Amino acid sequence: MKKTKPELTLYHDWDSLMSFKVRVCLAEKELEWQSRRVILRNFEHLQPDYLKLNPAGVVPALIHNNRVVTESSVINEYLDDTFKAKSLIPPSAHEKASMRLWCKYFDEVVHPTLRPMTFELMIRQRFRDMQKHTLEQLVRAHPMPDRAQAFRKLVGTDTDIEAVIEAANRIREVIQKLATTLQQQPWLTGIHYSLADAAYMALVDRLQRLQLSCLWQEAPQVGDWLERLQARPAFKQAQPSDNLRMPSPEPHIMAQVKQRLLCDDKPPG
Repeated sequence: MKKTKPELTLYHDWDSLMSFKVRVCLAEKELEWQSRRVILRNFEHLQPDYLKLNPAGVVPALIHNNRVVTESSVINEYLDDTFKAKSLIPPSAHEKASMRLWCKYFDEVVHPTLRPMTFELMIRQRFRDMQKHTLEQLVRAHPMPDRAQAFRKLVGTDTDIEAVIEAANRIREVIQKLATTLQQQPWLTGIHYSLADAAYMALVDRLQRLQLSCLWQEAPQVGDWLERLQARPAFKQAQPSDNLRMPSPEPHIMAQVKQRLLCDDKPPG
């Protein structure tokens, strides 16, 4: 009897960090899925139809058997629990706990730290010349007031270089934390590649897009791990094509940022 394919639909945006995490999981587990793009820059995540699906107004959201699963780390564990083949959850209780802590750290520290860099270097280009009343019409339905306010600050203002530098220095701390672990073991939870490593592929991709891969050079202990992450087919499969991405950082702004960070462009490793 022919095996029935899983009916999975992912509501996501291609250049969303949290969506990237879930696409990696789907690719690693070789699951077929339907794509439903929610274009964040057009505020489609704040439209009534999507808010009915996910009242938090964020992506991604997974539909399986007519049921909705939200929050990227929860979705990834759901996928691994539901589809047992090619498990991405390590076998021991200690490794599982470590995996969950690394995923929690990504969600609560890494993602919020990348947000101001993404806003200032990429998202700002779309909104800086927008009329304030036009933007207000777009963000007034946002369920997260802090994010709505972040968009408001993009209109009629210059790039906040200090916010970028502060965030980049916090990412340096993240990289050092990763290095401390990875100099002792091949993967974040030990000897097994897991959902933790899958999550941090999104960090690798975003630093590439922000033209700040040079930050990895400060922690050569992560070089082998980076190479192995990027060599996995799931990394390329999760990446969007250029036409589905936010605009690249502007060269004159990046020149200032890299000068302030003393960040060169030598490859890591």
